Amino acid sequence: MLNWYYHLPDMLLAAASYLVLARLLLSPFPIGNSAVVRTLSALTAPVVAPVAAITPRLVPPPVVLLAVVAWLYAARIILRAGFAATGLRLG
Repeated sequence: MLNWYYHLPDMLLAAASYLVLARLLLSPFPIGNSAVVRTLSALTAPVVAPVAAITPRLVPPPVVLLAVVAWLYAARIILRAGFAATGLRLG
């Protein structure tokens, strides 16, 4: 893969954002302790925890998940801009 040092972190950030979106979409349903919800919660916990730590406790969990998605997309944009600033042509 050409430019793997850019594409690998970008794919990891994209995967994390899609997992958080899936968790957000499943949150209104009363499926509680199903295996899918527990797996999504476990996979997204390392990403959600830092954002939840800086977010006031008054904010409901779905809004925290939206904030996580916003931060992940911002990280992807910063990653792209950072590599573009070095002169790397990504395509």
